[in-house]
Amino acid sequence: MPVMKNQSKILALKYRPSNFQDLIGQEYLVDTIQKSIELNKIPNAYIFTGIRGVGKTTTARIVAKMLNCTVFDNNKNPDLDNCEQAKAITEDRHPDVIEIDAASNTSVENARDIIENVKYNPVLGKYKVYIVDEVHMLSKSAFNALLKTLEEPPPHSKFIFATTEISKVPITILSRCQRFDLRRVDKRTLLNFIEGIAEKEAISISKDALNLIVKASEGSVRDSLSILDQANVFKSQKEITVEEIINMLGFAKQTDLYELSKYILDNNLPKLIAMLDEMYQRGSETTKIIEDMMNIINWSCKLKINKELLNDEFLTEEDKNFASYIIQFDQGKLNIFWQSLMKGYDEIKISPQPHITLEMVLLRCAFLLNDNQSTVSEEKKKSEINQNISQASPNLDQVIQNKVNQLPEKSLKDKIDMHNLFFQYYGKNFSPLMAGIIMENIQVVEFSEKNKILHINVIDKNFNGSEELYKNIMTEYELEVTEKKEITTIEKIKSLYKQELIEQEMKTDEFKKVLAKFPNAKIIDVEELERGDENDG
Repeated sequence: MPVMKNQSKILALKYRPSNFQDLIGQEYLVDTIQKSIELNKIPNAYIFTGIRGVGKTTTARIVAKMLNCTVFDNNKNPDLDNCEQAKAITEDRHPDVIEIDAASNTSVENARDIIENVKYNPVLGKYKVYIVDEVHMLSKSAFNALLKTLEEPPPHSKFIFATTEISKVPITILSRCQRFDLRRVDKRTLLNFIEGIAEKEAISISKDALNLIVKASEGSVRDSLSILDQANVFKSQKEITVEEIINMLGFAKQTDLYELSKYILDNNLPKLIAMLDEMYQRGSETTKIIEDMMNIINWSCKLKINKELLNDEFLTEEDKNFASYIIQFDQGKLNIFWQSLMKGYDEIKISPQPHITLEMVLLRCAFLLNDNQSTVSEEKKKSEINQNISQASPNLDQVIQNKVNQLPEKSLKDKIDMHNLFFQYYGKNFSPLMAGIIMENIQVVEFSEKNKILHINVIDKNFNGSEELYKNIMTEYELEVTEKKEITTIEKIKSLYKQELIEQEMKTDEFKKVLAKFPNAKIIDVEELERGDENDG
């Protein structure tokens, strides 16, 4: 019994809703289920899905209470607070409400036990209720065994399933259940809830600390209560401060994250390294730093699209100051920043030295987004690019087209090889990441590393990655860029080449022999095999 006493002090358990009035953020679910019970239109099975800590299992227990409640108020609504059956369910001692953890009861034998027991009448309540938590963990055989019972259960039996991964539940099961998607609790509702709990528990906490808890919990009520509980123990003073939440969760300060982003965009490498070292010494988690920076760049991109985001009541002065800074950068640059962070995130996860990898990832971001030349040199180069690309001749497009027409038509295989040669050259000498971005936006008409020639077709000369390409290529290569309404990128060429190979193969004697036996035969895909000069066999 002392153990239960200690557990009751845990906020997530102490303030677990015991009725629908206490359940926050799920108004649609509450209204629908209450009306269905009032009208006695109760489905054979419910399935609740959503992220962790939004109330799936709690809702299942409340539904079980309402189905078995024997005490009603003046409005004929179930009075769960004064019902002995509801109280027994709350205390996990009701014989007709069976909770099953599917993670540890996955087999078909467990499903058969349910099927065997479901036919027996309830002992105390009106319904025998089976609550199956994390139902997606059941085996395929277990799901199949339950199908018939779910479709036509005994009148006294009801099933309630809960899962965080609804996509893993077979459609045959879903079609037999009434599905409810529990939403993430919105920031304002969650903030008011946590504020109320802190007041009831006489926990002193700053406004910024509360906001950070709401942010960290990502819409999960249980997470927010667990963080508040932990912070109340962790605090060094009477009031819980935002700094203590940051240290406790391994977060980086938002100010530091904004500074890191600025140092990268401004190419201030000494301060970038110094800031990273300082954050490392404070114990900030490496993966959390890059995740938070990805969130910042994602928010910045959305801010470029919708300025109304600045009206969010949860924004601090730091957020607004950074917004006024980041708004000067175009979407293309922010997109490159995002892609570089995303690639770096994967590298950090497999690195034996995450902090060093983070340093190199952020340095690479700076190198990709900036160059080390002076502003005057940059403006001069931009002027040269504009003259060569946009204003070289009133008939530039026609001149380039004439040159292209004079060249012999390359085969699709030759075109693929030429694109790959340029991709390998650019990736080796400049940036593999940028090479991939550039290849998505261009058609290589002619490329020769020996003769220093690059002719490309583009839909827009200011495509994503164009500035970097022009800067890197203009100094050594004869660069010709032609705008066209449509271009054939390497992916399209590969698709055309595959179709060509299929058509060639369908004309062969071997395939004609196959058609003789199987008239409806088709070639779906082909793959070229590299062959040596000599026969291996």
